[in-house]
Amino acid sequence: MINNLSVRLTDRLLAKGSITEDERELYIYGFFMLLSQLVYFLLACIVGLLFQCFFESVIFYIAFQFIRRYAGGYHAKTETRCEILSSLSIIGSIGIIRLLDMYDFQIVLLSITLFSAGCIFVLCPLDTPEKPLTKKEFQYFRKISRIILVVIFFVVIISYFFKVNILFAPCCMSLILESILLLAGKIKKVHTERSTRSF
Repeated sequence: MINNLSVRLTDRLLAKGSITEDERELYIYGFFMLLSQLVYFLLACIVGLLFQCFFESVIFYIAFQFIRRYAGGYHAKTETRCEILSSLSIIGSIGIIRLLDMYDFQIVLLSITLFSAGCIFVLCPLDTPEKPLTKKEFQYFRKISRIILVVIFFVVIISYFFKVNILFAPCCMSLILESILLLAGKIKKVHTERSTRSF
């Protein structure tokens, strides 16, 4: 859906002569990234309003996008699967954030976040066989990923001790979700590489 809309917008610019044929793929990618971010941000806002945790939802989405952008992780094979999994991940994470307001399981969430932070630290950044990172790119993305990880984890610890719940659960869930995506992506990558070698 998002890809189709990106293609239509790009083709309109192409028809008007605003861009050249050589720039078409670049604009499709740019529109796709922009529209994806917008759609999922709006989804997070809507779910946050429905679950009565709007600001927490916005904080979660921003923190998650920062770490996801540089650390990488699982990518679905098709756009439809990606849209469904992304939507479910956002809704599920916001649901857990809302549950923390109703039930006290901060210690459990903090423990899982500590484990998740360790996973991210070790596995980031995760590239794909289709788009492997060069050594220089790998070092750059690893450095940025770990800086973002430290910042978010620092916010988690401070918000836990000072009882700033509006920051605690969203930042925890951003790291937990990213670690799940990294682990899933790593498993997929290893499986793909083994399948390729067997042929």
